[in-house]
Amino acid sequence: MTDLLSRLHATLAAASADDGSQPDHARAYAQWIERHRLADAGKLHTLADEAAAVVGAARQTAHAAVLGYAVSVDASYSAAFQGAVDWLSSRSYFVPGRPLQFEVDGLALLGVAVGIAHLPEPARSNAKAWFLGILRQQRAPADHHEWNDSLVSAARHISGADSHGPISPDLIVALQAKGLIQPDVHARTEAWGIISSLDALSDGLTRASTQRAALTFLLSNAATLQPDAITVEDTIVLLNGLNRSLRRWAWESEPRTPRSAVARWNVENEYHVQAWLWSVLAPIFPDLDDEEWLKSLGHHQPRGDLAIPSLQLIVEAKFLRAGGPSVFSKVIQEVAADASTYLLQDSPYRHLVAVVWDDIARTEEHAELRKGLLRINGVRDAIIISRPSRMVRGDRESVSATPAGVERALKPKRQTGGL
Repeated sequence: MTDLLSRLHATLAAASADDGSQPDHARAYAQWIERHRLADAGKLHTLADEAAAVVGAARQTAHAAVLGYAVSVDASYSAAFQGAVDWLSSRSYFVPGRPLQFEVDGLALLGVAVGIAHLPEPARSNAKAWFLGILRQQRAPADHHEWNDSLVSAARHISGADSHGPISPDLIVALQAKGLIQPDVHARTEAWGIISSLDALSDGLTRASTQRAALTFLLSNAATLQPDAITVEDTIVLLNGLNRSLRRWAWESEPRTPRSAVARWNVENEYHVQAWLWSVLAPIFPDLDDEEWLKSLGHHQPRGDLAIPSLQLIVEAKFLRAGGPSVFSKVIQEVAADASTYLLQDSPYRHLVAVVWDDIARTEEHAELRKGLLRINGVRDAIIISRPSRMVRGDRESVSATPAGVERALKPKRQTGGL
């Protein structure tokens, strides 16, 4: 993990380094998103001074955005930013036949939104009324770009306008660190996946700076994580991420090193699912207990798969094998029986989360199965995990676990005799 974090930091630092060839508002954004005080952002100070000095025909909408980012960390730029907003509001927008510029520039819109949020009254209300008018006229451009769309959505969120689209999780976390967006546990989990994959670095300086800021925030929070502060909802978010963890699940067609054997982490029963859940939950919950014996019911002594007493939570693992509709009904009946047994009135447990491994990956049935499980009293959530397609079962396991190998395994065998 330490090596991974070191590589992430180094890669993001290199990708987010200031680049004089980039537009001024992109450079200003990169300085702003990673720093909370102007004293820590000398380049933002320089960019803001240069933007404030521009007048007349040389003025650009990017200069207003630069001042917007700067005023959020130094109120001394309020007058310069208000002047820039006055200039922006005197211009015409959405003119037929004229290319859209400021109207669809995510970095410019976000910079102005941030700046307006930090203006004193009544200047803030007046500027916000004008800016909301611009946002209400917006229409999604024909040439969508996910990162720019996310910046536009963030500008709309900060300004209180109706959102036209989602905000990328890494941007949510970075803006949360600046107090501009409310905490979102789901976004934190998703942001880590995006950042660690390094798949979004093609978006350049601003995305890299965003991810660096988000990573710093995630790590600072993780360093102070206390098990007694985690909720049932947090645990559900963690378990919902199990599907994504299968992306790196070991299922090899050949050894990875000359001295190692072929590794295949097969999941064949409920005990394997329980072991996987234990490995995920044990580092977080010191009170995690497996095969917890619960209060007896006459001659019956029930026990839950995994129990977290501090959360009054039972995590129950189920294994969905091949079969007709009855196998789904059976799982629902089993969970219903578990809930009625474990969550009795005098039981120390109040919540149950079902984690179901679907060994045949019948994804078309998952919504209906989950719907049935959630109707059971005490079931807080149901997480259904499909066996990955590359984890080939039975006689197919001798075939190479590559797409071509799987295709050969699924191909009907040639008939050698008549009927």
